[in-house]
Amino acid sequence: MKINYVAYLDPFHFNGGGEMIMNDLLSHAKNTGYEVSMTSIRPFQKNYHKDADLTILCDIFNEPTLSKKFDLSFIENIVVNDKYIHFDNSYVDTCDLAYLPCNGNSQEKCEHKSLFNLKSNIQRKTISTKCYQSNELIHKIYRNSIANIFLSPLHYTKVSQMLNIQGRPHFILRPTVDTEKFNNKNQERDIEYIFAGAISEAKGVEKLKEYFKGTDKKLVMIGKNIYGEELSFAEYTGFIPYEEMPKYFNRAKNFIYLPRWPEPQGRVVVEAALCGCNLITNENVGATSFDFDISNKENLSGAVEEFWEYVCTKMKEN
Repeated sequence: MKINYVAYLDPFHFNGGGEMIMNDLLSHAKNTGYEVSMTSIRPFQKNYHKDADLTILCDIFNEPTLSKKFDLSFIENIVVNDKYIHFDNSYVDTCDLAYLPCNGNSQEKCEHKSLFNLKSNIQRKTISTKCYQSNELIHKIYRNSIANIFLSPLHYTKVSQMLNIQGRPHFILRPTVDTEKFNNKNQERDIEYIFAGAISEAKGVEKLKEYFKGTDKKLVMIGKNIYGEELSFAEYTGFIPYEEMPKYFNRAKNFIYLPRWPEPQGRVVVEAALCGCNLITNENVGATSFDFDISNKENLSGAVEEFWEYVCTKMKEN
């Protein structure tokens, strides 16, 4: 099978959560014998083959504030003429603001845009205050695909409600975390609370402040602090290599994550659960919206193979 992969970021060059998932899926495809051609903005490469059996569009507007973007005519030509699936790792193809500030409660006029927000308007290269979903191409991308792929039931619910695509074929990918690396060592735990990820407003700093207010509890925080304020209850580790994360999770009793935005999945939540952490979360965590226990590795087994079986079935139907 010949596959075109079109995304803003090449998942073999970047290692964000979404890119790690796509790396898992595309590596399996290559190992199966599929021919995968990459087209991306970062790094720039265009290897699009018109004779491919399938195109995967994934997070094509991933960095809406950066100057380099896909030519919209290129994307529209795929959407109109080619057989493709659309893959969401976030909400970047439905919103041109970071971390979905409306939490999916979109309106025709975006309350988070302003004619007077000069910095944002320069970054977006527009003074429009309309919701990004007013762009008809966004709706075409989701309507014309043979299937839309999401990372959790919560993720699907949010996007389908925003775009009114509840009737469209879709697939919810189970977490693809390596359970050989992330597992419970059943050892003594010396960290009471731990958090890992970008330390930011969207990732729940305000909720963490509320949780730890008036207590003497300490929270070990792993990740880059982009919040702009040091938290009195936090013990910052700085950068920790990904390979070391299972060790930290196996030292922690509780993994706490209380995001403001509807986290599409939260791969780190699954990793912590597999390592035996008790999860302290809220309703905005995609990973905990599945109807199975994410700490049980058997429930994650075969996720990658299941995805490709679904894709092959949809291709035969279309």
